[in-house]
Amino acid sequence: MEAITKGVAKLGAAVGLGTGDDDTRTQIDTGGNLQDFMGHPFEKNTQRSGGNLGGKVIRTSGGVTVTSNKDPEKRMRAVTWHGPKKIVMEERPRPMITDPTDAVLRVTSSAICGSDLHLYLGSAPGMQRGDVLGHEFMGFVEEVGPEVKHVKKGDRVVACFDIACGHCRSCSRGAFSGCDITNPSKDQEMMYGARTAGMFGYAHVTGGYEGGQTDYVRVPFADVNLLHVPKDLPDNKLLLLSDIMSTAWFANELGSVGPDTTVAIWGAGPGGILAAHSAQVRGAPRIILIDNQQYRLDHAAARIPGLDTINFGREKVKEALERLVPGGPDVCIEAVGFHYCKSLVHAVMVKTLMETDTADILNELIYCCRKGGTIACIGVYVGLVNGFNIGALMEKGLTLKAGQTPVQKYWGHLLEMVKSGKLDPTMIITHELPIEDAPHAYKIFNDKTDGCIKVVLKTGMGAPEQQQQHKEREQERMRWLRAALVYRMGQKQLARAWLVRAKAELTNLLALMRDMETRRSSLERAKK
Repeated sequence: MEAITKGVAKLGAAVGLGTGDDDTRTQIDTGGNLQDFMGHPFEKNTQRSGGNLGGKVIRTSGGVTVTSNKDPEKRMRAVTWHGPKKIVMEERPRPMITDPTDAVLRVTSSAICGSDLHLYLGSAPGMQRGDVLGHEFMGFVEEVGPEVKHVKKGDRVVACFDIACGHCRSCSRGAFSGCDITNPSKDQEMMYGARTAGMFGYAHVTGGYEGGQTDYVRVPFADVNLLHVPKDLPDNKLLLLSDIMSTAWFANELGSVGPDTTVAIWGAGPGGILAAHSAQVRGAPRIILIDNQQYRLDHAAARIPGLDTINFGREKVKEALERLVPGGPDVCIEAVGFHYCKSLVHAVMVKTLMETDTADILNELIYCCRKGGTIACIGVYVGLVNGFNIGALMEKGLTLKAGQTPVQKYWGHLLEMVKSGKLDPTMIITHELPIEDAPHAYKIFNDKTDGCIKVVLKTGMGAPEQQQQHKEREQERMRWLRAALVYRMGQKQLARAWLVRAKAELTNLLALMRDMETRRSSLERAKK
């Protein structure tokens, strides 16, 4: 056994993982290899998501157009992916109505989701350079197609991350995130045996639709995928209904969390904290949040009364849970995802392409959950794992539920709870930045620096009065730039004049020195 341990340690060192102990005190980010594993190399010749400017027009089998028509005369800013940890702000042509059920949104706010970090790290399959990111966004309707019935220009709306048609077999059963016609990806069908719904601003295995971290975005099936919201509430109260607030609630639905349920949640990111908040609202008597980032645990505990926390960097999770909930929690929620390894063995397997996802977190949930309990998984998993503890899952009689959230099923009810003050999604927002700062925002979110938990990006493209303010700020900025340019040009002119003057003075000085030398020579000759 010692020889095996040393061998694994050497292999870990060889692939750049260090030689940390295989215990709960380490968590290794292993993003970056899934593209190679799944056979989706980074594209050199970019077919940008949503970019129909002479490129290939992509439609689903159900006739939904993925690649938006573009107006080359009108420009916008967009947050784009150019490789692992490389986020670039670009200027793009604006999208236009492409299908008759479309709407075009003028985006006011968008958020960076924890699942966006899978893209940021290069861990998700099917990304292409230049893809526009973002699946949590809201704004005002700029334009609608001829078949849109319930949305009109000027409406303030939130968009859901999952793109649903509203009438297929899956949608008719409320499984909007499994829509049968909005995802053209044959790769995903090959991987999973079926296709999920298309999704905004995500990998091409979920359609390759242009995302909402931009000034304008096209929304297919606008009547299904847009939610009217009141004008008297700020964006930050409403924005997260697009995904993470709905997903946190969905986790509790999967676990049937209620007044008689003890809940443990792995991951104190935005989803985990809001899952704890949702559990509290649903009446759970004991809620435990688990992470190794103390600042995140402290942030959550300060906002959710009675919340217990476990820092797995300081104590073993199983022992801590047994102390708090003898026999284990009724419901364990996985809000972490596929690329965080807690063991060196799985980190090596991911790095050496022996698996795409790690089973570390799920195995810990299975190990800690009470017999007959439920595991609810909202953390994103995309491929294959080794060493999954299926024996414990079966022998303990556990129920495992998972999935992408059908946002449209829940967001109307959740909006009413936000309006009443019962739910407060803003508790996770720590940073509000202009969209131009997106590269910095992704970095601090991924690196867990500056106390970052959730970032909201602002476009300045809000209501008319906000747009006027934005225009005035831009005009003022341009005035300052022009003044600075004039000043610099003036400085250059002054410098040029000074050089001319200095040259003239130097010439005079040299002439004077020559004259003095001539006089000196004449005096010396006279003395002789």
